[in-house]
Amino acid sequence: MTILDGTVLVTGTRGNIGSRLTAHLAAAGHRVRATARDVGGLDVPEGVETAALDLTDPATAEAALDGVRTAFLYPTFGDITGFLTAAVKAEVEHMVLLSSPAAYDPIEHSGPIGTAHKAIEAAVRESGLDHTVLYPSWLATNTTRDWDDQIRAGKVAIAHPEWRINPIHLGDVAEVAADLLTREQFRGRSLIITGPESLSQREVVARIGEARGKAIAVEELTHEEALAARPAWFPEAMFASLLEVAANLGDRPATVNNNVERVTGRPARTFAQWLRDNG
Repeated sequence: MTILDGTVLVTGTRGNIGSRLTAHLAAAGHRVRATARDVGGLDVPEGVETAALDLTDPATAEAALDGVRTAFLYPTFGDITGFLTAAVKAEVEHMVLLSSPAAYDPIEHSGPIGTAHKAIEAAVRESGLDHTVLYPSWLATNTTRDWDDQIRAGKVAIAHPEWRINPIHLGDVAEVAADLLTREQFRGRSLIITGPESLSQREVVARIGEARGKAIAVEELTHEEALAARPAWFPEAMFASLLEVAANLGDRPATVNNNVERVTGRPARTFAQWLRDNG
């Protein structure tokens, strides 16, 4: 791979995707600047620069963008126009915006999650920056985010267990993002990437049980029961929107495409592979 002449800026470096992207770029020999609001204790590979950056505070943008050629933008829900203006001034060549299928999916696109992502996309578009919006499918980390305690207890209580999803390995998301940041071949207005399988929530739970060597029961909840059991950290409007999506799609197959393979040259990794890598 040709080494990019210039620095790649990565925002959201503490996150599951940003950390993997930073490591992948560094391993490939690219010059990387990892950012966070507070870089204290930020764990990055040897040789990776760090810079304090608050995307909603333009005063932090100029130094972070110095010498940057391409940038990975993690979605931040706030006013980022100052940062984008600074990126234009710094002559950033290309930006990869991580978004969500909620921005265009049926039902969800008009809900709170879709609306928030559409606002960020609009800000980047209106900035005039050359960019690609990256849409990864259902992130494999959602299983631990949503069900971790229940998995440990041996029973997952969910509404619409036959709702089909397409879990994507976060390593695939990071590698596709890295390609967009360092090569021009697949850059465009947007790129949708998915995992290789359409699985029901029930099947996903079963795969987790198989990986752990212990069966995990599934309890089906009504819409009202699921809302009542909503995790405290999950905003009610967003949680309700996801339930509506699941109810609307039912057991219809989830979208699966081959874009991970088109970009990386190898098939997308399965959910079973994710569990082996992150067991």
